[in-house]
Amino acid sequence: MSKNKVVFTLVVVVALLSGIAQAKLISFDSDATCSTWSPNGAVISQAISMGGPVEVKMNAEAGSTFTITNTATNETTFTWTGYVLELDPAENATFVGGSAGSTKFNTVQYPDAWTVEFEAPEVVEIGQVVTLQFDIEIPDGAPYKISLTQYPIPEPATVALLGLGCALLVCRRRRS
Repeated sequence: MSKNKVVFTLVVVVALLSGIAQAKLISFDSDATCSTWSPNGAVISQAISMGGPVEVKMNAEAGSTFTITNTATNETTFTWTGYVLELDPAENATFVGGSAGSTKFNTVQYPDAWTVEFEAPEVVEIGQVVTLQFDIEIPDGAPYKISLTQYPIPEPATVALLGLGCALLVCRRRRS
């Protein structure tokens, strides 16, 4: 192999690897009241104290892959048996399949490219913390703004009690 071919090959490899490694965050915002975040290259760490759905918006350079570590504290009045993360499919960003993990939930499912569902074997009791890690890929093209909605899944007994309460209210209202 000639010297020029070796130099050309090295330049192409370095250019490809640097393109893969560059993930540029332009802006990041969350509606969580106690949200803190710290971008570190292509890694975003976020701490959330939450009692309901939280929306995260980030504007990123196209062709980027981000690893996001999300730590959520259960400040609700029910035990969590799972956790769901959803991306807005209209914005074209997708989860990287097989990249997700959690400190409490070992079962990870990808129903589609925009949804990750965490569940089993453990639960997150009131006051406990769960850490979720996952990768998001921003496709090539112009900068994208992605929306990540996240919410916990309550234990089935809590959902049953809420449903029973609603049914009783409906019956009472019909009698009045």
